[in-house]
Amino acid sequence: MTITFHPDGRVEGSGAANFGSGGGNIIQTVVGTNGYSTNSTVDLTGSVTSPTFLDSNCKVTITPKRSNSKILLTWSAQIRVANSSKGFVGVFYSPNSNMSSPTVIEKSHGSNNNLDEAYRENDQSYTVWASWSRIAWDETISNTNTRYYNVGGYAASGNVYYGDNGVALQLMAQEISA
Repeated sequence: MTITFHPDGRVEGSGAANFGSGGGNIIQTVVGTNGYSTNSTVDLTGSVTSPTFLDSNCKVTITPKRSNSKILLTWSAQIRVANSSKGFVGVFYSPNSNMSSPTVIEKSHGSNNNLDEAYRENDQSYTVWASWSRIAWDETISNTNTRYYNVGGYAASGNVYYGDNGVALQLMAQEISA
């Protein structure tokens, strides 16, 4: 029998129902808008439960096709950590399109579940400007409800910024079969 792959992602034909049903296959990919902005910097304030989002236009919306998938999130952006500062920048999930009630996706290392030192600069006379690229897994998928993701952050002390004429925010979400 013939298996037909359609441009809209449908697969039809003998055995099509089982095609790609193994674990680890990419089911879909969604790429957010390039975060180019005329603003030179965004001061990341707030907290892990109320972050500052780097660029609201870069939010990624994905509706899982399977209720047991994982979502792989890949992002890059220019981050500046001022001298004697620390904080966190990473991917947040929300069930709401306005990103209210966000939940951080990345998990902390250590028993205190604290992400405050994901970015840290201890030297009082040194500031870090760097383009960061990271990945995170959302393993909390249990239904096929639409999910919203964006990159946000906060300074636990001192100042953490996005921008400074560096790499614009880009965010990609990929649904991966379990």
